[in-house]
Amino acid sequence: MTDTAINAVNLNNFSFSWPSADVQLFRNVSLAFPKGDTVCLIGPNGSGKTTLMELILGWRKSDSGTVALEGIPISLIPSRERGRIMALVPQDERPAFSYSVLEYVLLGRAPYLPPLSPPAQQDRDLAFHVLEQVGITDLAHRPVPKLSGGETRMVLIARALVQQPRIMLLDEPANHLDPANRERVMEILSKLKSSGITLIISSHEPDIVTRLADFVVLLHQGRNPLMGKSDDMLVPDKLTELYGVKVSIVEAENRRIILWGN
Repeated sequence: MTDTAINAVNLNNFSFSWPSADVQLFRNVSLAFPKGDTVCLIGPNGSGKTTLMELILGWRKSDSGTVALEGIPISLIPSRERGRIMALVPQDERPAFSYSVLEYVLLGRAPYLPPLSPPAQQDRDLAFHVLEQVGITDLAHRPVPKLSGGETRMVLIARALVQQPRIMLLDEPANHLDPANRERVMEILSKLKSSGITLIISSHEPDIVTRLADFVVLLHQGRNPLMGKSDDMLVPDKLTELYGVKVSIVEAENRRIILWGN
């Protein structure tokens, strides 16, 4: 394991189980996510991808062990400070109120604002910069509930970016998107990757994993995760064992393409 001083996230000998479960989901697991790298979490449904993210975010407590951000146990980091270190892009989110896109993105500035204080002009300027960065400036005054699925995903990414995090977690960022919007997400993630942000991505999309991952965590249901460099993890025998279907990998235009089934 690498030195904690250079890791964005360390999970040290942690265990986790659901209250009614007979078997622990994770048992004495230790993982280290280096700063500035992209780590992809892959595995079948129910293998613990979202739960692992929630443990990193501090939304769930492990049964034992510790989770540390940049070497500091998460239990010692106030929630507002966590909001400056980390941001989450969920699969989907339905706001309780009919916010405009700009208002919704500005919610990401909450960790920087005094309680009940409105965003300042510098916060609004940053929000417009981020909207331009993800290509949705024209949607600034549209109600969020009126957006398409692809537009909503871009708004969720923008809200996370306006937090100016050093670590960004994305749960299935390209799920249910058409090819055009999937490619837009890929372009944004590629730029974030080159900017030095640590990305932790849960994905069923092989294209995201093969194009972005520096490290891959294989999550087996009922077994502890296995982490390694992308080239070592994204191989036919490991993926076939992980998903229970035959997997092959071909090279095309300097990219690896994962093929499922015969």
